[in-house]
Amino acid sequence: MDFENRLQKHSAEFTENDRKIAEHLLGEKNIAQKSITDLAEEIDVSPSSITRFCKKIRFASFQQMKYALLATYTKKRSNDEEVERVANYYQSIISSTQQFMDTEQTERIANDLISAKRVLFCGIGNSGLIAMEFNSRIERMGIDSAAVTDAHAMVMKSALLREDDVFMCFSYTGKTQSVLDATEQAKDCGARVIVITTNDAAELTALADESVLISSHIFLDDEKFINTQISSLFYLDVLTYRLLEDQILMKSRRKTLDALNRFG
Repeated sequence: MDFENRLQKHSAEFTENDRKIAEHLLGEKNIAQKSITDLAEEIDVSPSSITRFCKKIRFASFQQMKYALLATYTKKRSNDEEVERVANYYQSIISSTQQFMDTEQTERIANDLISAKRVLFCGIGNSGLIAMEFNSRIERMGIDSAAVTDAHAMVMKSALLREDDVFMCFSYTGKTQSVLDATEQAKDCGARVIVITTNDAAELTALADESVLISSHIFLDDEKFINTQISSLFYLDVLTYRLLEDQILMKSRRKTLDALNRFG
């Protein structure tokens, strides 16, 4: 049982001295270097009080309690380091994507979506999840849209687009063949093509009217960090924010949310 859990479990049995000891130990970072006498002097209790405290929380000795406390600190440090590392990765990816962003381009894309008769979002795998997420947001704003994540459906749907439609595809690598095929179909149909990718030199971007470059996680060089969606979601949050500056879209979103609250 973790040290904190032992304290919680047996706290009802604590005397005033026990509470002093427990409070001190929770903030103690150098327990490894201290004897029971050292600790007793710091807390202003007797060594025997600490011995009784150890037994009260079901440790056989002070030494056993010290080892348990050290294990707790080691585990916390490890967890803290992981949290810090991942948080830094998030910040790095967001900062990098922010540098790629063009305010005027974001404005153009927002206007494309607002004026489109229909919008088709496409993506495969993790990129498909992004397509579905953005479609869900757009639908709630009253824009006629759909998301396709199946390769065959993607090609069929894109073949039915027209000049007043928008085709927006998400491809992390820019090399997914079914996305390339669907994008080429959309281009041939005269639809406005918007591409979101990490690969600016890809064949896919050559078909785009608007190509949005986002940051890739691979430059972090950590195989344990596998999130390919942060940069896309960050960009979509910015684009969503811009879209909802339009009062008609905001009004539609509120109506759909009200409907969901009443009947959902």
